[in-house]
Amino acid sequence: MRLFRRKHARRGSAVVETAVVAPLVVAAMMGTMDVGYAFMVKQTVTLAAREGARIATMPGGTMDDVHAAVDASMEAANLERAEVISDPNDPDYGQLACGYTTTSNIDVLGPTDPEVWVDVEIPLRCVSITGMFSASDVMIDGRTLMRREGVDSES
Repeated sequence: MRLFRRKHARRGSAVVETAVVAPLVVAAMMGTMDVGYAFMVKQTVTLAAREGARIATMPGGTMDDVHAAVDASMEAANLERAEVISDPNDPDYGQLACGYTTTSNIDVLGPTDPEVWVDVEIPLRCVSITGMFSASDVMIDGRTLMRREGVDSES
């Protein structure tokens, strides 16, 4: 009879230990997934900035060409460009919706300016799988600087 009681006591403590540890293990796994996905998005953003800058270095490249190249790269990760919220009933009216933005100096370059840069950024809260970073103001960004083709910096 005494042996029977000890087995049940061990089973009961195992259930309690599992109930205490399981949420911690699940939270750690979800956090790992979220951070891993953020690193993947960082790589995608860096690649998109590089593709945009590559197009911008070409003679006659425009901001529309840069947007097209960045959009094509970001579509691979199902990330969309941030659009201005146009619904006047939305409390965030006039603000940018969740998504990425692309900026460049291509529109202000003179004919002899040798370098062009493209910057792509997206808020971390927009790519959080679990919502752990929903209140974060951290930006994931990629910036690429390249020398323009056909422009001699010595001129």
